[in-house]
Amino acid sequence: MKSRQTTCFLLLALSLAVPLFPSHASKDDSVFERIKREHELVEKELHQEKVKALSVRAMSSTGPQSIDVKHYRLQIQLLPNVPALAGTVTISAETTAPTDTIRIDAEANLIIDSLRFDGVQQDFKRKKSRIDISLAQPLPAQTSFALAIGYHGSPVTSNILGGGMLVARHPADGETVMANLSEPYAAPTWWPCIDDPTDKATAEIEATAPRGYQVASNGVLDRTQDNADHTTTFFWREGFPIATYLISVAATNYERFEDSYTAMDGVTKMPLVYYVYPEHLALAQQKFAVTRRALEIFAPAYGEYPFLSEKYGMAEFPWGGAMEHQTITSMGASIVGSATNNGELVIAHELAHHWWGDLVTMKTWDDIWLNEGFATYSEVLFFERYLNIDPGELMSRSYDDGKVFGNLGGTVTAESLDNPFNDRGAIYAKGAWVLHMLRHILGDQAFFDSLKDYRERFAFGNASTRDLQQVFEAHYGSSLDWFFQQWIYATGRPFYKVSTDVSTLDPSGGYVARVTIKQKQSQQIPGRVESVYIMPLDVTIHFEDGSSATQSVRNDSRKQTFLFAASKPPVDVVIDEGHWVLKKLK
Repeated sequence: MKSRQTTCFLLLALSLAVPLFPSHASKDDSVFERIKREHELVEKELHQEKVKALSVRAMSSTGPQSIDVKHYRLQIQLLPNVPALAGTVTISAETTAPTDTIRIDAEANLIIDSLRFDGVQQDFKRKKSRIDISLAQPLPAQTSFALAIGYHGSPVTSNILGGGMLVARHPADGETVMANLSEPYAAPTWWPCIDDPTDKATAEIEATAPRGYQVASNGVLDRTQDNADHTTTFFWREGFPIATYLISVAATNYERFEDSYTAMDGVTKMPLVYYVYPEHLALAQQKFAVTRRALEIFAPAYGEYPFLSEKYGMAEFPWGGAMEHQTITSMGASIVGSATNNGELVIAHELAHHWWGDLVTMKTWDDIWLNEGFATYSEVLFFERYLNIDPGELMSRSYDDGKVFGNLGGTVTAESLDNPFNDRGAIYAKGAWVLHMLRHILGDQAFFDSLKDYRERFAFGNASTRDLQQVFEAHYGSSLDWFFQQWIYATGRPFYKVSTDVSTLDPSGGYVARVTIKQKQSQQIPGRVESVYIMPLDVTIHFEDGSSATQSVRNDSRKQTFLFAASKPPVDVVIDEGHWVLKKLK
């Protein structure tokens, strides 16, 4: 972050000001344009996936219940040539209150072959995408039990993000790939579970596929086993708590290669494990090399990589984007196989999710921005430190359309739980701007301290926007409700009309710069009578001798005027020259 001079002029009268001026880039335009093009490419691919997807369901049907899942054992057989899947899920859990009914999510495409409660066959009823198990006697609180569900079915996809169990052929050799995408509600299309992101559990994934295939999954690969029916079983173990939507299997005739990351202690080494289609091996080896550098950037900023004792990996899959499955990101074939897209943006984004999404997961899908806004701003942090790009310039040129009600016009908090991703611009880019603005308000030290504190408080658990606000307030030293109300729960952005005037102050040779700011927006802000944004704004005075000075002022009225005194001739006044505020300026 650029240092600021504040000694050359004095704020004489409190009122207010702020404008956005065209950026004078120090970097070649291609860097910023490439980042925008990569965003646009992913958006196009995701739109195509949604259009061709089948409708399955909107959201999890079970709802909260008095059960704490401790461990999943998923034994699944993938039959790519049919295609079909079959298996057994064993759920080890404990009641948190007296319980007489257990509800499991399972879509209609999954046929339930058996259900055993503590080893005894159990009756159940199916209600659309839900399995209801009524117990003969209520279970007291803190009672442990095991539920084993045998099932089989055909792969389907949902219309939220085109997710489910994806089946495709990669064109070079016609081999079939089967890989899942479960976010937000598609996990029960391929395995029965309690599909609640707040109920994290450890997991074993025992995945069987045709011999010659490799299966990538979460955690550590304990062993493989060749079977008499010409299949191979891969025994994966995820020892850290994981949400159901982050459990993954991906299977085809992968080529596997490795790299390594050295932890911040300078001693511990972690494997970086990659699975790609054979025809994309050379491209992937070039593109994935940047992953180590991204880890070296994020670990000091956020704290060490959370799953250091297991791995970080990526597995290619047949989808337009990428998905941060815990310890094994699924990377879209269109990204891995592209001769023109180096994939750096997506690689950084998905890696960052392992802090923001996997380690700390949102409590409800209303707060999906806590995953996606954080990962999007992590792209900015990555390029800032990898390519030495000014973060404000990058935000203004590659993460903003400049419109009050354009792509970033919605509320950052999701408004439709049926489809929490229906306003991607607000969730991703505007969410990133929220963090960018907080960084400027708190300063770098307090901002990154807040992120590390947030990580520590909610590691391997879940957090809400309110939880995040309280952490930032602790480091800011007072309430930030004024900030969160206008940026998280209100639509649009401030629309500033700025006028400036530079004139001689008095015959003695002093100078004064006058800045008047009017707020023109009309959208409602929760808890506020008027649609007035409260923001600190940087005012930069440029002088005749080429020097400049910056002072921050507080803008909290429809119209405010500020007078700045200086001892040498000012030639220009610029508001928010560092691009720290999301706004429209006239």
